Amino acid sequence: PSGNNAKPGTKAAAAKIQETAAVSSPKSSSILVCIALDPPLQQPGVGSVEIAGRLDDPLLDQCVCTWINSCKSLVHCRTRTYDALARCLKRDWVLITRYIQPCIPPDDAYNTDLSLEVQMLQLCRFVSLVPFLEDWNIDDEGTDDEIPSIWFTSKEFIVDVGAGDWEEHATLLCNFFLHLGKQAYLVFGTGTPEGKTVYVMTVDDSPQGGVRVAFWNAVKGKRYDCKDPLCTLKEIFYVVNKDNVWGNIQLAHAIASTSFNFEDPLQWRPLLSPKFKAQSAFASPQLYQTVQTEIDWKRSPPKEAEAIRIEQDFNSTIQTVLEHWRSNENLSTNGNEGLNRKLREVLKKMEESAHFKTPFNEEQLHQELKGYLNEYHITGFHINRPYTEIDGLLEEIHHSDIHHCGPVQNELNESDVKFSHAVYVKAFPRKIFSVWIAVACLSRKLR
Repeated sequence: PSGNNAKPGTKAAAAKIQETAAVSSPKSSSILVCIALDPPLQQPGVGSVEIAGRLDDPLLDQCVCTWINSCKSLVHCRTRTYDALARCLKRDWVLITRYIQPCIPPDDAYNTDLSLEVQMLQLCRFVSLVPFLEDWNIDDEGTDDEIPSIWFTSKEFIVDVGAGDWEEHATLLCNFFLHLGKQAYLVFGTGTPEGKTVYVMTVDDSPQGGVRVAFWNAVKGKRYDCKDPLCTLKEIFYVVNKDNVWGNIQLAHAIASTSFNFEDPLQWRPLLSPKFKAQSAFASPQLYQTVQTEIDWKRSPPKEAEAIRIEQDFNSTIQTVLEHWRSNENLSTNGNEGLNRKLREVLKKMEESAHFKTPFNEEQLHQELKGYLNEYHITGFHINRPYTEIDGLLEEIHHSDIHHCGPVQNELNESDVKFSHAVYVKAFPRKIFSVWIAVACLSRKLR
């Protein structure tokens, strides 16, 4: 309309459109849509990544900058993130490859008498039991738009902090796999639902010929085949081992369509050429030396007494909150001590199964609870988490709404409803605990 000086895409423009629609002829029918982006999208362009000056060595610093800009210069790679440096706890920038170093796992984490595949599954599950903590919970520097990423060494991760995020979990698992003699890499990319993430990739010879590629989510303790449609890793940006970093420059975004031939320069762009690394490592060997130090697992063996204390504290707290939640609605909370003991035995067997020691399936669970299932309708669930604080676990229990469970038949009264709960805690070295909680509601069957 004439006289409309509002800038397109602004709130003023949207208001003007609404005003114009209001005075239009009532006989005309139309839909006016105004879509504004705040802030507006930038115009596509190659640009230059401003990451220079992070390393004291100008040659290696320039090498990293050139590699990043080279990968980002490709149109189909502009949405991908590339980097070869990480900031350590001392706030210094170091080459990512320095974090990759074989690490001896604790004896309690895996059984060397089992197959290599089972050992890897056990180690993946052990690493997943280390609590997850985002960098923003540790470092309060920076703004919301740019939270600094701190990368702990494995010793800092396990001994000093006792928690970490995607890169710490993946690094420890990768280094465990290297100790087992596996060909292992760190993979940086995007995953569901976490967004930017770090996985471990292993490459093995396939019995059918070629190679078998698997991805390991060290935080969740999950393994996926590269062709698995349920794989939570969705796109790869770059891959790292102790010798080099490779930027993914392939057109394909899907994992199943990605080639892992790092020798193909049309698919992967290496950071370090053999000639550059030989010259640079000779002039400045400290730039390539590992930042990892040995973890003394035996200094802090599994603390069974601490596990029992956690069980008792959690049991007492769960009992208290269940009674509180139900008393708020004028309901009583009757318990069943016999099922409490039985559930703890079941949770112990679940831990053995989760750690790939002794199988325990649903049929065996029903057999364990057969006596109670004959007498009661049982509604319940179990939780397995790394040991942190109980607040998050109580929130999960509350969201389950199990405290509202009760009889559905009019013939039953409140005394026919009982609640049962149990806690089992498995201790590992370095104050790592696997916490299991089961909560159940029992309604007596009508005869």
